[in-house]
Amino acid sequence: MEDKYAAQPEQEIAPKTPDADDVDALLQDVKSLLGESDGETAEQPPPEDEPVPEGPGSEPLNAEDVHIDYGKFYGPEEQKEPEAPLTFYEQSKPAYQRARRAEYERIREQERLARAERQQAFEQERAAHMKQKKAAQKHANAHRSTAEYAEWLYTQGLSDDERSARAEQEEKLAQPESRRRRRPEKPKRRHGLRIALVLVLLLTIGAAVFHFLIARAPQSEAALSARKKGCATILVAGTDEGGYRTDSMLLLNIDRTEKAIHLVSIPRDTLIYCEYSVPKINSAYGWAGGGEAGMQELLLRVSEIIGFEPDGYAVVDLSVFEQLVDLMGGITFDVPVDMHYSDPTQGLNIDLQAGRQHLNGEQAMQVARFRSGYATADLGRIEVQRSLVSSALRQWVSPKGMLHLSKAVKLVLEHTNTNLTKANLLWLAESFLLCGRSDIASATLPGYAANFTSGSYYVLDAGGVADIVNRYLNPYEKEVQAAELYIRNG
Repeated sequence: MEDKYAAQPEQEIAPKTPDADDVDALLQDVKSLLGESDGETAEQPPPEDEPVPEGPGSEPLNAEDVHIDYGKFYGPEEQKEPEAPLTFYEQSKPAYQRARRAEYERIREQERLARAERQQAFEQERAAHMKQKKAAQKHANAHRSTAEYAEWLYTQGLSDDERSARAEQEEKLAQPESRRRRRPEKPKRRHGLRIALVLVLLLTIGAAVFHFLIARAPQSEAALSARKKGCATILVAGTDEGGYRTDSMLLLNIDRTEKAIHLVSIPRDTLIYCEYSVPKINSAYGWAGGGEAGMQELLLRVSEIIGFEPDGYAVVDLSVFEQLVDLMGGITFDVPVDMHYSDPTQGLNIDLQAGRQHLNGEQAMQVARFRSGYATADLGRIEVQRSLVSSALRQWVSPKGMLHLSKAVKLVLEHTNTNLTKANLLWLAESFLLCGRSDIASATLPGYAANFTSGSYYVLDAGGVADIVNRYLNPYEKEVQAAELYIRNG
């Protein structure tokens, strides 16, 4: 019996061929996983070897045939509004300012050259006239003898009365001795009268030497025209504690012919043509770095608004004013309002009552620095400062004040930046003696307060400035015209 569990010989198993339906089902599963549908078919690019078929009448595309709708990507194009014309203030930006400055400098240079030519012609004409005059005098004196020339030289400078008296004396001497009348002998005068006359003569000579050989009036090199006799204008500026802003500016005018002293204030917020970030006149000194360069810049800006260059300048540290007041014995002054202010950060403590009182140096400095409480704001402070200086000049110009003159001049020179020489300062001291007892006229350059985008300013009135300059400041015979002033009003 054959065992059914007997080992059967192994048969080779042939590989199973997959059906088409199984392949389609597998592909369907893959597509479902990839998210593709049966209708989606990938477009295959034509083979590289086969050319792309072109339709009938087709031509190659050019750049002009392509139109791109940028609005689809970037949105509709915005319509630009037409640009508005520049305002007057925008035109006064640095580029415009430099163009105006160049034109102004060119005109000033032409005027300076013309003045120099006129001055040279005048000097030549004067030299020729003096030469002719000397030649005529020499010719007239050529035929005189030594005795005649001595007689002529002796009679020069005599008045008509002295000439007639001398002629009568010569006639009497020419008469015979018998006809002369014997005058009674006069009693001898005391020697005290002679000594007094000698002292008066010596003082007169000393004053003449002081006036003609030592004292000299300051004069600007940029002359506007012929000068008035005995007249000069000085710019006096006071710096703040930082030393870069001239918050106090005065124009001091001396007129010896009229025996008058004039003080005119320049408001610190005055609007000017310049390249500064803050176009105020008190920025000029610090913008140029202070010192001599700063004062030259300030002189330029002041000369533009008043029509001529001042004859000299002096920049005073306000702390020196306190020492000067103590040196001269103080000031009697009528304080206009109660002054109370305290600022520990500046070390400033102002405590003064209104009324007439004698101020020492520290109190006078408090009056000069107080700025709140005035109805006219900063203009009120300027008026009080000017009145304080006027009172000081009237009280210090006296025989007692002259005893401290040498120390005062030394103190001012040590703490002041100035182009005035010692001879100029002596001329000013002499002028104060001649004019100081008269009333000191004072004023402020006229204008009005205005607010712009960059801040508040003081805008000058050209017509009013020309009137003040010609009345109080002009040291020249030619008057200043409003059209010639370089004043900014916007």
